[in-house]
Amino acid sequence: MQTISYSFYKNAKKMTDISCTPQFIQFKDTLTGYGNNLDSKNSNKVILFFGGSNYIAYNSVGKYSSKFDYPFISVDYYGTQDSSGKMNLKTMKQSAEDLYEWARNHYPDSEIIIIGHSYGAGIATYLASVRECHSLVIAAGYRDISDLYNKIIPIFWGPLKVFISNNIRTAEYAENVECPVYIIGSTGDKVLSFSLQKKLSYSFKNPKIKIFDNIAHEDYFCSDNVINFINQVIG
Repeated sequence: MQTISYSFYKNAKKMTDISCTPQFIQFKDTLTGYGNNLDSKNSNKVILFFGGSNYIAYNSVGKYSSKFDYPFISVDYYGTQDSSGKMNLKTMKQSAEDLYEWARNHYPDSEIIIIGHSYGAGIATYLASVRECHSLVIAAGYRDISDLYNKIIPIFWGPLKVFISNNIRTAEYAENVECPVYIIGSTGDKVLSFSLQKKLSYSFKNPKIKIFDNIAHEDYFCSDNVINFINQVIG
């Protein structure tokens, strides 16, 4: 399962139906990604985005960044796309931390907003648990990666979770998140259900949860209602 999930980032192709041309960023010698609105005059905030399967940095920025007025940046984990190295939980965490340090250095006076969708929700939550940020927004999150794997092969229950290597334990990271948290779900999400979002919310100190109607798992950031909600809460 890990090999399959990692392949979505390693082998993903750049989408052509995008709303902007993402700008390539070299965060470190071996770590790359993309951004948009990087020179925005409205840079009192900066968005760090962690996308779901197939939403490598180029696709995340190309599809979604134009919906926001702030610098919008996404990283390709070590071992994926143009970032060298090996992809595993340790290097995914390091990728997030290195992205944060780059953003902090380039936007020293800006508030950092962390957004995570689907698979990316776990690493987004991890980053918010170890670095200061203005707010954390999760769309279609999970308590640990078994919630996602079990939608594909429903065998990772109870003691069998031990067979998951590099488990992304969102619920554990959540305990150390101090910033405002907003969890988004949908009645139309057949992958990570709205009821799961409510269960995940119990792991955070004081989250706000918003459930929308009839938005498919892949379509949260295509919804004007979702975008308007996010822009309102990150204000």
